[in-house]
Amino acid sequence: MSTDSGFRGTAIGDLLQRFEGHLLDHRECAGLAGSILEVTSDGARWGVAWMRCPDCGVRWERRLALKGAV
Repeated sequence: MSTDSGFRGTAIGDLLQRFEGHLLDHRECAGLAGSILEVTSDGARWGVAWMRCPDCGVRWERRLALKGAV
């Protein structure tokens, strides 16, 4: 495993853990939507987790720069 993929795995794992905590709090909300993904913006790589629940007004987002991101 390269250093890059190890760092990526750690960052995505952190996003997943934090996402899961919010998901558990809102698992009964019918309008809940969310995702965890990787994006590239201006050549920088980011891990992004987001969640929105229009029923209770929750909006949550977390971004982590992945190795090599500026």
